[in-house]
Amino acid sequence: MSAALECFLVALRLGLTSFGGPVAHVAYFREEYVARREWLSESRFAELMSLTQFIPGPGSSQLGAAIGYERAGLRGGLAAWLGFTLPSAIVLILVAIGMGNLSEEITGGAVRGLKVVALAVVTGAWLGMRTSLAPDLRRLGIALAVLLILWFFPSPWITVMVITGAGLFGVFALPPGEGIEKKNRTGRGLAAGLSLLLFFILLLISISHSGPLAGIYRAGSLVFGGGHVVLPLLQESMVPQYMDKQLFLAGYGATQGVPGPVFTFAAFLGVHAEIFPNPWLGAAAALVAIFLPGMLLLGGTMKIWGHLRGRPWAQQAVNGANAGVVGVLGLALMHMASDGSIAGWRDALAFAIFFLVLRRKLIPVWALVLIAAGGGAVLS
Repeated sequence: MSAALECFLVALRLGLTSFGGPVAHVAYFREEYVARREWLSESRFAELMSLTQFIPGPGSSQLGAAIGYERAGLRGGLAAWLGFTLPSAIVLILVAIGMGNLSEEITGGAVRGLKVVALAVVTGAWLGMRTSLAPDLRRLGIALAVLLILWFFPSPWITVMVITGAGLFGVFALPPGEGIEKKNRTGRGLAAGLSLLLFFILLLISISHSGPLAGIYRAGSLVFGGGHVVLPLLQESMVPQYMDKQLFLAGYGATQGVPGPVFTFAAFLGVHAEIFPNPWLGAAAALVAIFLPGMLLLGGTMKIWGHLRGRPWAQQAVNGANAGVVGVLGLALMHMASDGSIAGWRDALAFAIFFLVLRRKLIPVWALVLIAAGGGAVLS
């Protein structure tokens, strides 16, 4: 099996089973790519996660593509993105053209079970990353400071700023060279420059046009934090020009019930905006429009960072930023735990069982997700 095909198949399984939104996706990725397959180290995983926090676009999709790129180059990155995106995109296209109604297919009990298992996965990911990336008092202090700042000032822009601050603190206060891998696919600097240039050219074109693809590209270019943060930008571009608000919100509601990236909501929009007479072509064009800007930025910044990361100050910055990521994930875990994921003693017991199963690696994560969904549906 080729490395690119392997990236596609692994990402496809994640795309079928990764419920819970961007934060849970990070935890699923860590369990699969770091703990189970050992495709990259904990430190390199957090480094890539930090990088995707700095740039606009779908954070979890960019992280998955970056891991695929690490594994098998450009083909691996494209394969990983396609595998993770395809399942939810197909479901939303079918919903949009009236061949299915996801809200009727997925019961409340199944969703409840998926929320509990997602919480268990994120808890395990946070504990593992805390141990390896914030093992001493200084880095634990960075993580705690990031968590507290984001608690009182919740904003995607603040997230970018505090991770930057954590990296700067690391330059002056932390030792270099801890867990920084020397081998890295840097590619040509010219390709990085062309990626960034193409991103800005397309952004300028989209700003001067009012069509649906231009609006979708702008949304993908200007949103930090990914996921649900993109909703108001898409609504501004699509409502009421191409659909009414009720249809828009109905599609967004369906998006909450599928695994994989929230950005695949663009597939639903591409069908109803009638970009092309064929709904499948319209959905494909919308998907490219919303994911392309983030991937162009990722391609440019990864290559540039690849040339800098071997320097001592860069290694210190990575150590500080990685500790900051522990704080970001810790806050996300607190939000998940307090948003009703655990409702009653049965949910608490299920969480404990799922957590122990994951810690002892008794069954794969994807199998546990299916068990949680089925169990929740039966017991509801």
